[in-house]
Amino acid sequence: MRARNSNGRRAGGILRPLAGILALGVAGAGFAAPYRPAEDSLVLEHVPARSALERLAPLRAAVTERPGALEPALGLARGYIEIGRRESDPRFIAYAESALAPWLARREPPEPALVLQAIALQYLHEFDASLALLGRALKARPLDGQAWLTRAGLLELRGEFEDARRACARLLRTTDEITSLTCLASIESRSGGLAGSYAAMNRLAFADPRLPGEIRSWVLSVRADMAERLGDDRAAEDDLRSALASAPEDPYLRATYADLLIRLDRPREVLVLLQGSEAQDPLLLRLAIAGRRAGSAEARRWAELYAERLRAARRDHDVTHRREQAIFLLDVAGDAAGALTAAAGNWDSQREPVDVRIYARAAERANSAPDSALIAAWLRSSHYEDHVLGAPAHLAVGAGP
Repeated sequence: MRARNSNGRRAGGILRPLAGILALGVAGAGFAAPYRPAEDSLVLEHVPARSALERLAPLRAAVTERPGALEPALGLARGYIEIGRRESDPRFIAYAESALAPWLARREPPEPALVLQAIALQYLHEFDASLALLGRALKARPLDGQAWLTRAGLLELRGEFEDARRACARLLRTTDEITSLTCLASIESRSGGLAGSYAAMNRLAFADPRLPGEIRSWVLSVRADMAERLGDDRAAEDDLRSALASAPEDPYLRATYADLLIRLDRPREVLVLLQGSEAQDPLLLRLAIAGRRAGSAEARRWAELYAERLRAARRDHDVTHRREQAIFLLDVAGDAAGALTAAAGNWDSQREPVDVRIYARAAERANSAPDSALIAAWLRSSHYEDHVLGAPAHLAVGAGP
């Protein structure tokens, strides 16, 4: 929300980092034109660590020197996507797209370029376009584990659990056991099999220190999500803390842990956790909420700063931040009707636990029986379980922080 990319698009809110687990553990590089703000007043507040960009220099040089070589361009795109996701900065997603553009313009684009472009589109919340590219990629290479995992994550996010389950099942033949079983367990846990999926996750041998950090943190975040929905907040917190030990700068993990702390009425811990994170919009939102609840002297400034970013998004007709907008309107601005409008719009494209909870809370606060009924019907049909909503969930959809 902070800044448009070079194509005029904005990156959406923080997504669970499932799509990049297989491909994005290794940073890559390549050349892209520098980002230039569309308005002189637009402030670019956060620049990623210089070392992260410096690591891309050899690949940028390789792309310039060998424009017909695919691997340097792919490495560049991976590196920029990872920086963009880690920093919540859409400029680097644009740089990745620029590195891929010459290959995507070919009559028959290389399959890995299609997958990376699909991942870039996912981070920009262009889900339909991302799924279309993944379909092309899988037609060309049916055993691409990265493509199947990315597809599964997108379908799970949209609440299309049966199709997501089928995508995960294909991973059993294309990637390692931990990745494929975590994918399946996550989807099963959101469609009627929460307790069994959590038990299965506890049997996975992911404590091996040789396991790559990005996979370990992802698996722990999935298990934490299950623990929280089962009502075991202590286990959820333990897993999130362990995940953050493996990936301390991951914005998804930090936002998720902040949400748990806010719900547990521990806002001062959020202020410590997110200190210095104002540049990342989803983390600024959590600072504004926690600051308000903790009585921080910075609370008003954080709220005003986030409100200005929302206004900038509206000026650009950006609707990819409806989840965050709904949370801000409900928990900071106290605008239940506005929050409900944003949450209902967000519901059309995203149905992760945080989306379910904000829609349910906004519907309850706004006294909207039709919206509460819609959520309850979805809970019954999907068999989704979440202790945070109340037990049974479909009878108490408005519970929350």
